[in-house]
Amino acid sequence: MNLPISFGFIFAAPTPLNTIFWQWINQTYNAALNYENRNASSTYTTEDIAISYCVATSSAIAVALGIRKAVEKQARQLKGGKLVMLNSVSSFVACALSGFLNAYFMRQTEIKKGIDVFDKYTGENLGKSKVCAEKAVLQTSISRIALVFTIFVPPIALVGLEKVQLMPKNRALKLSVELSLLCLELYFAVPLGLSMYSRQGNIGANELEPEFGNLKNSRGNLVTEFVFNKGL
Repeated sequence: MNLPISFGFIFAAPTPLNTIFWQWINQTYNAALNYENRNASSTYTTEDIAISYCVATSSAIAVALGIRKAVEKQARQLKGGKLVMLNSVSSFVACALSGFLNAYFMRQTEIKKGIDVFDKYTGENLGKSKVCAEKAVLQTSISRIALVFTIFVPPIALVGLEKVQLMPKNRALKLSVELSLLCLELYFAVPLGLSMYSRQGNIGANELEPEFGNLKNSRGNLVTEFVFNKGL
């Protein structure tokens, strides 16, 4: 989620229609990001993109709305720090699951068609592997969970500022503090998520399909280790 979208989430009235609209904007942005950073060795048709987009965005939005509905009753009964913690945990779960589903479904074509794998030492392209594609997409999807770990920072910081009476009363200044905390969160979240797995992954021949088990490179050497582009 980028800053303008975060701004919309914060300042739009919390109606079901607004929630759906901003979730759709957010998940569309995520879908475009996931597609742009895919492994391009697997060719996507227009139909592939359309189906992946619809499944990715609808599943992510459904999860986010479902979690919000599930905690709505408890949220009315809490206040102060407990309410902040409930909102933070529910937001984390919603964002983590939505991010995972979006990345996983947006890149389903790679799993169906396979991605290129290369000899680790010579760099030769030795074919396409669906098993490797599954690993690459799964790693990328898991990294989306790490991206939202810092979601706890802004609400906890805001509660802390209010408790020590350092939170500005002026709306413009308060807005500046909130946006600054969001910028800080995003500043740390992106490197944290992207650093979970290297963009170039490694996989052993014994983990791939049987046809890769006795494969030799152009030098006549048995290939035991492969590398692949995971995407981001």
